[in-house]
Amino acid sequence: MRRNPVPPLVFLALVLSIAGGWWLFSKTESGRYDATRRIAQSRSEIRLSMTVRHRSGPISEEEYRLADLNGLSQAEYRAVGRNGVTVRVDSLPHETFDVSFLFDQAVVDGIWELASKPARGDTSSLYTISVSQLTDNQHGSHHFEFTDPHYWASTGGHQFTIHLDRTKPLPDLLRMSSTTLVDPRYEKLADDFERFGSPEFRERIADARTKIERGT
Repeated sequence: MRRNPVPPLVFLALVLSIAGGWWLFSKTESGRYDATRRIAQSRSEIRLSMTVRHRSGPISEEEYRLADLNGLSQAEYRAVGRNGVTVRVDSLPHETFDVSFLFDQAVVDGIWELASKPARGDTSSLYTISVSQLTDNQHGSHHFEFTDPHYWASTGGHQFTIHLDRTKPLPDLLRMSSTTLVDPRYEKLADDFERFGSPEFRERIADARTKIERGT
């Protein structure tokens, strides 16, 4: 009596189908696990700072330090008096500082592009702006210095270029062209730092300055 081969074939097909489904599922889940692990292990850091050094007055140095570490914002202001007294203002746990938003605005305002400038205008205060970013293990940083951001935003001066051409008769032997150096982005970036934070945070900064100025 011949046995019916259909049931064993159906059973074998079922086994192969289950095995294939399990293999595809495990491969998909393994890929998801690896992707989740890579995201968890990847670091995201944004750090920005502006230091202002004053040659005169009761405050000798001010510093804004802002950071976004894996999505968590931190902010700190520090003022150093000429008498050596240091006052710090840190962000409170309940305050929300969107450093990533400030970073995006600073990028628009040229924080990666601007270069150091010679001392011009009111040279009593020197500004130093720094930025660094770490994303997916790729790191970049930049810093530059300048004085009197309003001067560079409004006056800036001119840069002259001299062209000498031996083929031209006098008086065209000497030709001079000028390029304006006005760039409002220096003032915009300084304002970005000074206007950052909640009203309470900026009020505490104002109080810190008052303490230094009063010598208390």
